[in-house]
Amino acid sequence: MPLTAFFSEQLDQLEDFMDEPGPVVRIVLVDPEMRGVLLRMLGGLDEQEDFLHLLIAHREPFRDPAGWFGSLLHGLDAQIEQHAEALAEAGIGLEDEAGPSAPWRFLRRAEGLADALPEAVGSLVFLIDPEAVEDRDGFTRSIAFLADKVASPRLKFIVLHGRGDPGAVEADRSGVSCQVFWCSPEEMERRVNATLEQPAASPADHRRALMMAAGFAFSNRDYPRAEALQRQQLDAAEAADQPLEQAIGAYGLGNTLLAEQRAEEAAEAFLRACDLCVAHQLNELAPMAYTNLGVALHRLGNFDQAFEALRVGSRFFRAQGNRPGEAFVCDNLAAMHRELGRPDEAARVWRYAQGLYEGITNPALQDVREAGRADVRAKLDQLGHSGHGA
Repeated sequence: MPLTAFFSEQLDQLEDFMDEPGPVVRIVLVDPEMRGVLLRMLGGLDEQEDFLHLLIAHREPFRDPAGWFGSLLHGLDAQIEQHAEALAEAGIGLEDEAGPSAPWRFLRRAEGLADALPEAVGSLVFLIDPEAVEDRDGFTRSIAFLADKVASPRLKFIVLHGRGDPGAVEADRSGVSCQVFWCSPEEMERRVNATLEQPAASPADHRRALMMAAGFAFSNRDYPRAEALQRQQLDAAEAADQPLEQAIGAYGLGNTLLAEQRAEEAAEAFLRACDLCVAHQLNELAPMAYTNLGVALHRLGNFDQAFEALRVGSRFFRAQGNRPGEAFVCDNLAAMHRELGRPDEAARVWRYAQGLYEGITNPALQDVREAGRADVRAKLDQLGHSGHGA
Protein backbone atom coordinates (compact mmCIF):
# COMPACT_ATOMS: atom_id res chain seq x y z
CA MET A 1 0.00 0.00 0.00
CA PRO A 2 1.19 3.56 -0.73
CA LEU A 3 1.18 4.63 2.92
CA THR A 4 2.90 1.43 3.99
CA ALA A 5 5.63 2.04 1.42
CA PHE A 6 6.00 5.66 2.55
CA PHE A 7 6.34 4.65 6.22
CA SER A 8 8.86 1.93 5.33
CA GLU A 9 10.96 4.45 3.41
CA GLN A 10 10.91 6.84 6.35
CA LEU A 11 11.98 4.13 8.82
CA ASP A 12 14.75 3.02 6.47
CA GLN A 13 16.10 6.58 6.44
CA LEU A 14 16.07 6.74 10.23
CA GLU A 15 17.78 3.36 10.59
CA ASP A 16 20.43 4.41 8.06
CA PHE A 17 21.08 7.48 10.21
CA MET A 18 21.50 5.30 13.31
CA ASP A 19 23.69 2.77 11.53
CA GLU A 20 26.13 4.98 9.69
CA PRO A 21 28.80 7.39 10.95
CA GLY A 22 28.24 10.97 9.91
CA PRO A 23 25.64 13.44 11.15
CA VAL A 24 25.04 13.34 14.90
CA VAL A 25 21.60 15.00 14.81
CA ARG A 26 18.67 14.12 12.59
CA ILE A 27 15.96 16.81 12.51
CA VAL A 28 12.64 15.20 11.57
CA LEU A 29 10.10 17.75 10.36
CA VAL A 30 6.62 16.42 11.04
CA ASP A 31 3.07 17.81 11.04
CA PRO A 32 1.14 17.64 14.35
CA GLU A 33 -1.34 15.07 13.02
CA MET A 34 1.50 12.77 11.97
CA ARG A 35 3.56 13.07 15.16
CA GLY A 36 1.74 10.23 16.94
CA VAL A 37 2.14 7.95 13.91
CA LEU A 38 5.89 8.59 13.87
CA LEU A 39 6.23 7.95 17.61
CA ARG A 40 4.32 4.66 17.32
CA MET A 41 6.56 3.62 14.43
CA LEU A 42 9.70 4.34 16.44
CA GLY A 43 8.25 2.53 19.45
CA GLY A 44 7.59 -0.46 17.22
CA LEU A 45 11.20 -0.41 16.04
CA ASP A 46 12.44 -0.53 19.61
CA GLU A 47 10.40 -3.69 20.22
CA GLN A 48 11.81 -5.59 17.23
CA GLU A 49 14.42 -8.25 18.03
CA ASP A 50 16.59 -7.29 15.06
CA PHE A 51 16.70 -3.61 16.10
CA LEU A 52 20.24 -3.25 17.43
CA HIS A 53 20.20 0.28 18.84
CA LEU A 54 19.39 1.62 22.30
CA LEU A 55 16.61 4.19 21.97
CA ILE A 56 15.85 6.58 24.86
CA ALA A 57 12.88 8.93 24.52
CA HIS A 58 13.12 12.34 26.17
CA ARG A 59 9.99 14.53 26.35
CA GLU A 60 10.85 16.95 29.17
CA PRO A 61 9.88 20.58 28.44
CA PHE A 62 12.72 22.88 27.42
CA ARG A 63 12.89 25.94 29.67
CA ASP A 64 16.63 26.65 29.69
CA PRO A 65 19.74 24.79 28.50
CA ALA A 66 21.17 23.93 31.94
CA GLY A 67 17.92 22.50 33.27
CA TRP A 68 17.22 20.59 30.06
CA PHE A 69 20.67 18.97 29.90
CA GLY A 70 20.29 18.14 33.58
CA SER A 71 17.03 16.32 32.80
CA LEU A 72 18.73 14.48 29.93
CA LEU A 73 21.46 13.32 32.33
CA HIS A 74 18.86 12.28 34.90
CA GLY A 75 16.98 10.27 32.26
CA LEU A 76 20.19 8.59 31.10
CA ASP A 77 21.20 7.69 34.65
CA ALA A 78 17.75 6.23 35.27
CA GLN A 79 18.18 3.96 32.24
CA ILE A 80 21.67 2.95 33.38
CA GLU A 81 20.34 2.07 36.83
CA GLN A 82 17.38 0.17 35.38
CA HIS A 83 19.69 -1.97 33.21
CA ALA A 84 22.60 -2.14 35.65
CA GLU A 85 22.59 -5.96 35.76
CA ALA A 86 22.67 -6.33 31.97
CA LEU A 87 25.43 -3.72 31.69
CA ALA A 88 27.47 -5.50 34.34
CA GLU A 89 27.08 -8.84 32.50
CA ALA A 90 28.38 -7.12 29.37
CA GLY A 91 31.39 -5.90 31.31
CA ILE A 92 30.33 -2.26 31.17
CA GLY A 93 31.19 -0.25 34.25
CA LEU A 94 30.52 3.47 34.20
CA GLU A 95 31.77 6.07 36.61
CA ASP A 96 30.23 9.49 37.07
CA GLU A 97 31.72 11.91 34.58
CA ALA A 98 32.75 15.32 35.82
CA GLY A 99 32.25 18.37 33.66
CA PRO A 100 32.30 22.15 33.88
CA SER A 101 28.59 22.48 33.04
CA ALA A 102 25.39 20.45 32.65
CA PRO A 103 25.76 20.07 28.85
CA TRP A 104 29.29 18.72 29.18
CA ARG A 105 28.42 16.41 32.09
CA PHE A 106 25.62 14.88 30.05
CA LEU A 107 27.72 14.64 26.90
CA ARG A 108 30.63 12.86 28.60
CA ARG A 109 28.27 10.44 30.37
CA ALA A 110 26.40 9.63 27.15
CA GLU A 111 29.57 9.19 25.11
CA GLY A 112 31.04 6.99 27.82
CA LEU A 113 28.08 4.62 27.60
CA ALA A 114 27.89 4.72 23.78
CA ASP A 115 31.59 3.88 23.37
CA ALA A 116 31.42 1.10 26.00
CA LEU A 117 28.55 -0.77 24.33
CA PRO A 118 29.39 -4.08 22.62
CA GLU A 119 29.88 -3.72 18.88
CA ALA A 120 26.74 -5.76 18.19
CA VAL A 121 24.54 -3.23 19.93
CA GLY A 122 24.81 -0.29 17.54
CA SER A 123 24.21 3.31 18.57
CA LEU A 124 22.86 5.00 21.67
CA VAL A 125 20.02 7.13 20.26
CA PHE A 126 18.08 9.86 22.06
CA LEU A 127 14.64 10.69 20.70
CA ILE A 128 14.10 14.36 21.53
CA ASP A 129 10.43 15.39 21.52
CA PRO A 130 9.93 18.12 24.16
CA GLU A 131 6.38 18.66 25.38
CA ALA A 132 7.01 22.40 25.20
CA VAL A 133 9.84 24.74 24.20
CA GLU A 134 9.75 27.97 26.17
CA ASP A 135 13.13 29.24 24.94
CA ARG A 136 13.45 28.70 21.18
CA ASP A 137 16.90 30.26 20.86
CA GLY A 138 18.19 28.25 23.81
CA PHE A 139 16.82 25.04 22.33
CA THR A 140 18.44 25.77 18.96
CA ARG A 141 21.78 26.48 20.67
CA SER A 142 21.51 23.25 22.68
CA ILE A 143 20.91 21.11 19.59
CA ALA A 144 23.77 22.93 17.84
CA PHE A 145 26.01 22.10 20.84
CA LEU A 146 25.28 18.41 20.39
CA ALA A 147 25.88 18.59 16.64
CA ASP A 148 29.20 20.37 17.14
CA LYS A 149 30.62 18.63 20.22
CA VAL A 150 29.65 14.94 20.03
CA ALA A 151 32.78 12.98 19.13
CA SER A 152 31.49 9.41 19.42
CA PRO A 153 30.15 7.95 16.14
CA ARG A 154 27.81 5.81 18.24
CA LEU A 155 25.90 8.62 19.93
CA LYS A 156 22.93 9.96 17.94
CA PHE A 157 20.00 12.34 18.45
CA ILE A 158 16.66 12.34 16.61
CA VAL A 159 14.89 15.67 17.13
CA LEU A 160 11.21 16.02 16.23
CA HIS A 161 10.26 19.48 15.00
CA GLY A 162 7.07 20.92 13.56
CA ARG A 163 7.16 21.20 9.79
CA GLY A 164 7.10 24.90 9.00
CA ASP A 165 7.67 25.95 12.63
CA PRO A 166 10.50 28.41 13.35
CA GLY A 167 13.59 27.60 15.34
CA ALA A 168 14.94 24.41 13.76
CA VAL A 169 18.69 23.96 13.53
CA GLU A 170 19.88 24.55 9.98
CA ALA A 171 19.80 21.29 8.04
CA ASP A 172 23.03 22.15 6.21
CA ARG A 173 24.97 22.63 9.44
CA SER A 174 27.86 20.24 9.96
CA GLY A 175 26.72 17.33 12.12
CA VAL A 176 23.04 17.83 11.27
CA SER A 177 20.82 16.17 8.68
CA CYS A 178 17.15 16.69 7.99
CA GLN A 179 14.24 14.41 7.12
CA VAL A 180 10.70 15.47 6.22
CA PHE A 181 8.08 13.05 7.53
CA TRP A 182 5.44 14.12 5.05
CA CYS A 183 4.09 13.06 1.69
CA SER A 184 2.35 15.66 -0.46
CA PRO A 185 -1.20 14.94 -1.64
CA GLU A 186 0.04 14.99 -5.23
CA GLU A 187 2.73 12.40 -4.53
CA MET A 188 0.32 10.24 -2.53
CA GLU A 189 -2.21 10.35 -5.37
CA ARG A 190 0.49 9.32 -7.83
CA ARG A 191 1.43 6.38 -5.61
CA VAL A 192 -2.19 5.31 -5.17
CA ASN A 193 -2.91 5.37 -8.90
CA ALA A 194 0.31 3.45 -9.61
CA THR A 195 -0.77 0.83 -7.06
CA LEU A 196 -4.06 0.28 -8.91
CA GLU A 197 -2.15 -0.45 -12.11
CA GLN A 198 -0.16 -3.25 -10.46
CA PRO A 199 -1.26 -6.67 -9.18
CA ALA A 200 -2.55 -6.22 -5.64
CA ALA A 201 -0.73 -7.87 -2.76
CA SER A 202 -4.12 -8.90 -1.35
CA PRO A 203 -7.84 -8.22 -1.96
CA ALA A 204 -7.87 -6.02 1.17
CA ASP A 205 -5.00 -3.91 -0.20
CA HIS A 206 -6.86 -3.51 -3.49
CA ARG A 207 -10.02 -2.34 -1.72
CA ARG A 208 -8.06 0.20 0.32
CA ALA A 209 -6.34 1.47 -2.83
CA LEU A 210 -9.72 1.87 -4.54
CA MET A 211 -11.01 3.82 -1.55
CA MET A 212 -8.00 6.14 -1.49
CA ALA A 213 -8.04 6.71 -5.25
CA ALA A 214 -11.75 7.55 -5.06
CA GLY A 215 -11.02 10.06 -2.33
CA PHE A 216 -8.42 11.81 -4.48
CA ALA A 217 -10.77 11.82 -7.49
CA PHE A 218 -13.53 13.35 -5.34
CA SER A 219 -11.21 16.07 -4.01
CA ASN A 220 -10.24 16.84 -7.62
CA ARG A 221 -13.95 17.04 -8.51
CA ASP A 222 -13.55 14.21 -10.99
CA TYR A 223 -16.90 12.82 -9.89
CA PRO A 224 -17.35 10.23 -12.69
CA ARG A 225 -14.02 8.61 -11.77
CA ALA A 226 -14.80 8.83 -8.05
CA GLU A 227 -18.18 7.14 -8.60
CA ALA A 228 -16.69 4.35 -10.71
CA LEU A 229 -13.99 3.62 -8.12
CA GLN A 230 -16.45 3.76 -5.23
CA ARG A 231 -18.81 1.31 -6.90
CA GLN A 232 -15.89 -1.08 -7.50
CA GLN A 233 -14.81 -0.78 -3.86
CA LEU A 234 -18.36 -1.23 -2.63
CA ASP A 235 -18.89 -4.38 -4.71
CA ALA A 236 -15.56 -5.79 -3.54
CA ALA A 237 -16.34 -5.03 0.12
CA GLU A 238 -19.75 -6.71 -0.20
CA ALA A 239 -18.19 -9.79 -1.80
CA ALA A 240 -15.66 -9.95 1.05
CA ASP A 241 -18.41 -9.48 3.68
CA GLN A 242 -16.77 -6.39 5.20
CA PRO A 243 -19.57 -4.30 6.77
CA LEU A 244 -17.38 -1.36 7.79
CA GLU A 245 -15.86 -1.07 4.33
CA GLN A 246 -19.32 -1.35 2.79
CA ALA A 247 -20.63 1.44 5.02
CA ILE A 248 -17.67 3.70 4.26
CA GLY A 249 -18.04 2.96 0.55
CA ALA A 250 -21.78 3.69 0.54
CA TYR A 251 -21.20 6.93 2.47
CA GLY A 252 -18.49 8.04 0.03
CA LEU A 253 -20.67 7.16 -2.96
CA GLY A 254 -23.51 9.18 -1.45
CA ASN A 255 -21.26 12.24 -1.15
CA THR A 256 -20.19 11.90 -4.78
CA LEU A 257 -23.79 11.56 -6.01
CA LEU A 258 -24.80 14.54 -3.87
CA ALA A 259 -22.01 16.61 -5.43
CA GLU A 260 -23.35 15.62 -8.86
CA GLN A 261 -26.83 16.90 -7.87
CA ARG A 262 -28.24 13.35 -7.92
CA ALA A 263 -30.01 13.67 -4.59
CA GLU A 264 -32.34 10.67 -4.95
CA GLU A 265 -29.49 8.25 -5.68
CA ALA A 266 -27.42 9.89 -2.94
CA ALA A 267 -30.21 9.33 -0.43
CA GLU A 268 -30.30 5.63 -1.36
CA ALA A 269 -26.53 5.34 -0.82
CA PHE A 270 -26.67 7.17 2.52
CA LEU A 271 -29.60 5.02 3.66
CA ARG A 272 -27.56 1.92 2.88
CA ALA A 273 -24.69 3.32 4.96
CA CYS A 274 -27.08 4.10 7.83
CA ASP A 275 -28.57 0.61 7.78
CA LEU A 276 -25.08 -0.93 7.93
CA CYS A 277 -24.12 1.38 10.81
CA VAL A 278 -27.17 0.30 12.82
CA ALA A 279 -26.80 -3.41 12.01
CA HIS A 280 -23.10 -3.51 12.94
CA GLN A 281 -22.89 -0.72 15.58
CA LEU A 282 -20.61 1.46 13.47
CA ASN A 283 -21.11 4.44 15.74
CA GLU A 284 -18.18 6.52 14.46
CA LEU A 285 -19.61 6.71 10.94
CA ALA A 286 -23.31 6.77 11.90
CA PRO A 287 -23.67 10.52 12.73
CA MET A 288 -22.13 11.60 9.42
CA ALA A 289 -24.20 9.08 7.45
CA TYR A 290 -27.48 10.19 9.05
CA THR A 291 -26.60 13.87 8.69
CA ASN A 292 -25.88 13.58 4.99
CA LEU A 293 -28.98 11.45 4.52
CA GLY A 294 -30.90 14.37 6.00
CA VAL A 295 -29.21 16.80 3.61
CA ALA A 296 -30.12 14.61 0.61
CA LEU A 297 -33.73 14.23 1.76
CA HIS A 298 -33.95 17.99 2.27
CA ARG A 299 -32.86 18.57 -1.31
CA LEU A 300 -35.59 16.19 -2.42
CA GLY A 301 -38.15 18.18 -0.45
CA ASN A 302 -38.86 15.34 1.99
CA PHE A 303 -38.81 17.60 5.05
CA ASP A 304 -40.30 15.22 7.62
CA GLN A 305 -37.84 12.45 6.78
CA ALA A 306 -34.98 14.96 6.59
CA PHE A 307 -35.81 16.30 10.08
CA GLU A 308 -35.82 12.79 11.49
CA ALA A 309 -32.50 11.80 9.89
CA LEU A 310 -30.84 15.00 11.09
CA ARG A 311 -32.15 14.52 14.63
CA VAL A 312 -30.67 11.00 14.70
CA GLY A 313 -27.35 12.40 13.47
CA SER A 314 -27.48 15.08 16.15
CA ARG A 315 -28.07 12.51 18.90
CA PHE A 316 -25.07 10.48 17.74
CA PHE A 317 -22.82 13.57 17.70
CA ARG A 318 -24.06 14.59 21.17
CA ALA A 319 -23.34 11.12 22.56
CA GLN A 320 -19.79 11.41 21.23
CA GLY A 321 -19.30 14.88 22.69
CA ASN A 322 -18.66 16.18 19.16
CA ARG A 323 -19.77 19.81 19.46
CA PRO A 324 -18.76 20.94 15.93
CA GLY A 325 -20.64 17.99 14.42
CA GLU A 326 -23.77 18.61 16.47
CA ALA A 327 -23.62 22.34 15.67
CA PHE A 328 -23.39 21.55 11.95
CA VAL A 329 -26.52 19.40 12.18
CA CYS A 330 -28.36 22.13 14.10
CA ASP A 331 -27.40 24.65 11.42
CA ASN A 332 -29.11 22.46 8.83
CA LEU A 333 -32.16 21.97 11.05
CA ALA A 334 -32.49 25.72 11.62
CA ALA A 335 -32.18 26.43 7.89
CA MET A 336 -35.04 24.00 7.22
CA HIS A 337 -37.22 25.68 9.86
CA ARG A 338 -36.53 29.06 8.24
CA GLU A 339 -37.36 27.66 4.80
CA LEU A 340 -40.67 26.36 6.14
CA GLY A 341 -41.58 29.79 7.54
CA ARG A 342 -40.76 29.09 11.21
CA PRO A 343 -38.36 31.92 12.14
CA ASP A 344 -38.79 31.58 15.90
CA GLU A 345 -37.99 27.86 15.79
CA ALA A 346 -35.04 28.55 13.49
CA ALA A 347 -33.72 31.15 15.95
CA ARG A 348 -34.10 28.74 18.86
CA VAL A 349 -32.06 26.05 17.10
CA TRP A 350 -29.40 28.51 15.93
CA ARG A 351 -29.02 29.82 19.48
CA TYR A 352 -28.49 26.25 20.63
CA ALA A 353 -25.83 25.85 17.89
CA GLN A 354 -24.23 29.08 19.05
CA GLY A 355 -23.97 27.67 22.57
CA LEU A 356 -22.31 24.56 21.17
CA TYR A 357 -19.68 26.63 19.38
CA GLU A 358 -19.06 28.73 22.49
CA GLY A 359 -18.50 25.54 24.49
CA ILE A 360 -15.58 24.44 22.29
CA THR A 361 -12.44 24.68 24.44
CA ASN A 362 -9.94 22.65 22.39
CA PRO A 363 -7.21 25.13 21.26
CA ALA A 364 -6.89 23.25 17.96
CA LEU A 365 -10.56 24.04 17.20
CA GLN A 366 -10.57 27.75 17.98
CA ASP A 367 -10.86 28.66 14.30
CA VAL A 368 -13.90 26.41 14.05
CA ARG A 369 -15.34 27.98 17.21
CA GLU A 370 -14.96 31.57 16.01
CA ALA A 371 -16.09 30.90 12.44
CA GLY A 372 -19.14 29.00 13.68
CA ARG A 373 -20.13 31.71 16.15
CA ALA A 374 -19.79 34.43 13.49
CA ASP A 375 -21.85 32.44 10.99
CA VAL A 376 -24.66 31.81 13.48
CA ARG A 377 -24.69 35.45 14.61
CA ALA A 378 -25.07 36.57 11.00
CA LYS A 379 -28.00 34.21 10.46
CA LEU A 380 -29.72 35.31 13.65
CA ASP A 381 -29.27 38.95 12.64
CA GLN A 382 -30.88 38.19 9.28
CA LEU A 383 -33.88 36.82 11.18
CA GLY A 384 -34.01 39.89 13.37
CA HIS A 385 -32.90 37.90 16.42
CA SER A 386 -29.69 39.14 18.02
CA GLY A 387 -27.09 36.39 18.39
CA HIS A 388 -25.38 38.10 21.30
CA GLY A 389 -25.79 36.80 24.81
CA ALA A 390 -27.36 33.54 23.69
